[in-house]
Amino acid sequence: MTGTTFKLVRHRLAACIAAAGFLLLSPAAAQTQLPPPAYGQADARQDRIEALEAQLRDATAENERLQFELMQAQREMNRLRGMVGELAGVNQSLSEPPPEEAAPPPETPQPAPGGERSANPAPAQSGQLGTLPANPEDAGRAYSRAREMLVNGHYAEAELAFRDVLQNYPQAETSADARFWLGFTLLARNNFQDAGAVFVEYLQRTPNGPRAPEAQVRLGMALIGLEQQAQGCAAFAALGRRYPNAPRNVRDLATREARAAQCA
Repeated sequence: MTGTTFKLVRHRLAACIAAAGFLLLSPAAAQTQLPPPAYGQADARQDRIEALEAQLRDATAENERLQFELMQAQREMNRLRGMVGELAGVNQSLSEPPPEEAAPPPETPQPAPGGERSANPAPAQSGQLGTLPANPEDAGRAYSRAREMLVNGHYAEAELAFRDVLQNYPQAETSADARFWLGFTLLARNNFQDAGAVFVEYLQRTPNGPRAPEAQVRLGMALIGLEQQAQGCAAFAALGRRYPNAPRNVRDLATREARAAQCA
C-alpha cells in the first residue's frame, strides 16, 4: 500500500469514527432538551381546589349563621312590636283602680301577763315599714308614680320605682300589681332571667290574682328569651289548664307567642 493510499484510508476511518460519535451523542442531546415533568403544576392545581372548597365551606357556615341571627332579630322585633302595641292596654289597665285583695282577719288580742286582757289593746298595724307603720297614702302615691313612668315608656325608671314600692310597702294593696308590672318592665328590657323570677314569685304569692293568667304567659315569654324552649312552650300550654277563664286578649297573646316560638 502506497503512502497516498494509506493516508486516504486513514482519513476515511477518521470520518467514520467522527460520524459514529455524532450519532451516539445525538440521543443524549435530545434527552436534555425534553421539558421537565408537570408534577408540580398538578399539585398546585389540587391545592387550589382544596382552598376553594374550604372557602366554600366557610361561606356556607357564615351564611347559616347570618340567617340564624336574622331570624332571631326578626323574632325580637316582632316581640317588641307586640309589647309596644300592648302599651295602650297597659295604659287602660293602669288607669283602673287596682283590684282589692281580701283583708287579713283581725288579730285576736292576746291576754296580758297574769291572764288578764289589756284594757286598751294596741290596734293591729298593717303595712309596717320596719317599726314604723306605712302610710297608705304614701304607698298609693309611690305606686302611681311608678305606673306613670311605665305608661310613658320609661322602663328603667319604672323598674326602680316598682322595686321601691315592693321594698317600702310590701303589705300595701298595690304590692301584687307592682310585682306584676315590675316583671313587665324587666321583660320589656330583655332582662329575661329577672323577669322570669318576678313572674314566678307573683304566681306563687297570688296564684289566683287578677293578673295571674297574663303572668303565666309572660313567664313563658321570659323562658323563651332564656332559650328554654321546652319550658316556655309548657308555660303557654298550661294557660288553658290552669286558667280556663283567662281573658281573650291573654289567650291571644299566648297563641301568638307560642306560634312565634314554634311550639308544637
